[in-house]
Amino acid sequence: MLRRSLTAKVLVAVGVTVAVVIAIYTYFVIRVQSAWWHERTQAQNLIAASMIHEYLNGVMLSERHEEVQRFLLKMQKSDEIWRGRVIRPDGSVAFSTETQEVNCATMNVPAALFAEGRVLQGEHVEANHRLAIAMRPVTNVDSCRRCHGAEHPFLGAIITERSMAPAEASIAGNRNLLVAYGVIIFVLVGVVLWLLIVRLVSQPVRELLQQMRRVERGDLNARAAGHRLDEIGELARDFNAMVRSLDAAKHELHESHEKQMQQASKLATIGELAAGIAHEIRNPLAGIGAAVEVIADGHDKEVVGEIRRQITRLNNTLRELLDFARQREPEIAPCDVGELIRPMLALVRSDAQKHHIQIVEDLPAELPAISADAGQAQQALLNVLLNAIQAMPDGGTLTVVARATRPCPGGNNNGRDARSTTAVDIVITDTGVGISAENRPKIFSPFFTTKHRGTGLGLAITRSIMEKHGGTIRVESETGRGTTFTLEFAHA
Repeated sequence: MLRRSLTAKVLVAVGVTVAVVIAIYTYFVIRVQSAWWHERTQAQNLIAASMIHEYLNGVMLSERHEEVQRFLLKMQKSDEIWRGRVIRPDGSVAFSTETQEVNCATMNVPAALFAEGRVLQGEHVEANHRLAIAMRPVTNVDSCRRCHGAEHPFLGAIITERSMAPAEASIAGNRNLLVAYGVIIFVLVGVVLWLLIVRLVSQPVRELLQQMRRVERGDLNARAAGHRLDEIGELARDFNAMVRSLDAAKHELHESHEKQMQQASKLATIGELAAGIAHEIRNPLAGIGAAVEVIADGHDKEVVGEIRRQITRLNNTLRELLDFARQREPEIAPCDVGELIRPMLALVRSDAQKHHIQIVEDLPAELPAISADAGQAQQALLNVLLNAIQAMPDGGTLTVVARATRPCPGGNNNGRDARSTTAVDIVITDTGVGISAENRPKIFSPFFTTKHRGTGLGLAITRSIMEKHGGTIRVESETGRGTTFTLEFAHA
């Protein structure tokens, strides 16, 4: 569930981050507060030692020594100290809140207390009870020397101990409070974040997914709410634009399909009509040709020659109509490119010489074989070559180049991986009159021609042959500067 839910992933990520931040913050706050409470307890302990020192100076000068003991017990009762002692330089206890220690117990005094004459502070544990301890030396001042003499610089020390329990209780209370606040903040952040994600991200994305599933099912009327100004709103608007484009493309494709179906129906009708007409005309035409041969002797040879030429022209027209009407499926086999092209060049060479057209060939011997029906491929080449010659009535250059190129794009690779399949291009270039931009899209349409003679079926048949071979035919032309046709066949 977690892997599939974006909301859960974001909540977990942010929750972990917030928890870590709260934990780090709580840790440092507790550390700071602990240090502050410890310092406060030590300071209070030192203040208590200073008060005892001041009181001790006063009562000693007035020789009221017994009041020191009462003062220590009074401070103990008021929780100013947990235990207090006044010791002599040798460590013996002079006064103490523990009365049994007076004049009986001896304390181990750190050497630094009297050697350096500075206040010492620290902590120690006694019977599982943590105590803060302060040791303050009692200096032998001038007012004290009349009784104690000037031999010793220090008359003793004041030792006070204060329990750390109140500080530790405050620290524990603050820690529990911080943990409770952290849990509350974590829950509040989680709830607010969950509401924001559901409202701003999860719900809009879910609605967008629903519209996408409608489109996947074929409903191109689906639209997402795109009124928001953030990234999700932009995504919804882009989605709507994409769906509108798909809808428009679908309508265009439908219209194109309808037109193609109508055109195919028309062409089928025309093909049937053409086949019937050709069949009806061809037999009488053959009889006329035979009769002309019989009467040729003794008649005007120029007239008879013209009749023969017209009969040949009619036969060629009928052949094109029949080829267009009865296109058969190609019988694919490996073919040598040079063996396909050279016979077709031989066929058109006489026409080319008659129109002062120079033919230039570039047919490398190492070209790979192509997959093609040799007869249909030669028919396609011949149609293009004848068109090129007819486009140069005043002479020019006809260039035929064959070359191995990149993988055939969407062509028939005969089951081979397209990355390892090489296509072969046959490029036919003339230096003739060219094709106008207006006529260029129409040249492959059946029966379209700009010549006063011809059926307009040559290029239509050529394109049909190339499509059946899984290849392509491309044209580049510029008016007055010639035309280039590229026939692309798949490598065998």
